Amino acid sequence: MKIKMISLIVLLTVNSALFAQHNFSVEVSGVEPGKGPVFFGLYDKEKGFLDNESQIATAKVKATENKVVYTFKNLPDGDYAIAVYQDLNNNGKCDKNMIGYPTEGFGFSQNYKPRLSAPSFDQVKIAINQYAKINIVLIK
Repeated sequence: MKIKMISLIVLLTVNSALFAQHNFSVEVSGVEPGKGPVFFGLYDKEKGFLDNESQIATAKVKATENKVVYTFKNLPDGDYAIAVYQDLNNNGKCDKNMIGYPTEGFGFSQNYKPRLSAPSFDQVKIAINQYAKINIVLIK
């Protein structure tokens, strides 16, 4: 009987660890209040990183102050990356210049500042295995 009880406890502990769900809060600062919403894109793998079709979750937050916060809820343990931008002209996309550099405020998890190209997933990923909160400062 004692072995069955221990086995049940171990099984329940392993099961709850496998299906752990966490919240991931992202604060974006450097926002221009009243100049358009901030878009959040959440990714969980390298393949398709920064493609809209590969986002596992998105959010659009009205910019009423110089910072906004959004919380992604119930995420399983894993690696995640965030890309954000403020849509200053409200056209639903991150506008870019002729060479592909964003002309609206943008940012990535790890506050990665690109030099000649967009970051890879590995450069901006964050391991989530408990509640997490990060701050991203918009690059303008």
